[in-house]
Amino acid sequence: MTRTLPYDMQDSTKPLLLRNTLLYSIKKRYPTVDMATLSKYRREFLAGAQAYTGGRSSKYIAKMVRNGSLDGPRGAQKYLRSINISMPLSGAEKLLNEIGFKAKRKNKTNFVSAANKKLRLAWVRKHRQLTVSNCRKWVFSDKTRVNMWGSDSESFYWSDVPGTNQPHQVRPQVQGSGDGVMFWGYISGDGPG
Repeated sequence: MTRTLPYDMQDSTKPLLLRNTLLYSIKKRYPTVDMATLSKYRREFLAGAQAYTGGRSSKYIAKMVRNGSLDGPRGAQKYLRSINISMPLSGAEKLLNEIGFKAKRKNKTNFVSAANKKLRLAWVRKHRQLTVSNCRKWVFSDKTRVNMWGSDSESFYWSDVPGTNQPHQVRPQVQGSGDGVMFWGYISGDGPG
């Protein structure tokens, strides 16, 4: 159960709570007051009113999410905190939805560098003249990595315009990074191994 504050302390914290000052900033000024007590009085003073973000800041948030500078709701929440607007993560998600942004999963693309593409193409051109009997002497191998500790985390991006993806909306995938079990196999003219 939260503690009741003396009237003089209520009067001194009320303007701070009404201005949406961060609770930990108020806690620094009044170290004897619990966070739960401050939260209770904020709810009491604001009486369920939502924090106003303002048209200017929501336009700025939309612009920054579009160009990839803000990482969805967490970035929006961090920006709002920097201008002394306290908002939970769910509120930042609702704000982005109201602006017109929708969460989508990032597309996974294979990470093959331009230099690696050139090397592969050079190898193919060099061995273009090989016959089937020559190819039987070659061993082609492949490896697969399986995560030991569950699947990779899903990445999301927030977009308000359907269509082509921006570079910050695509996640390159590199094989063999992180903890996992590696399976290796090969196939030759004599059969798989």
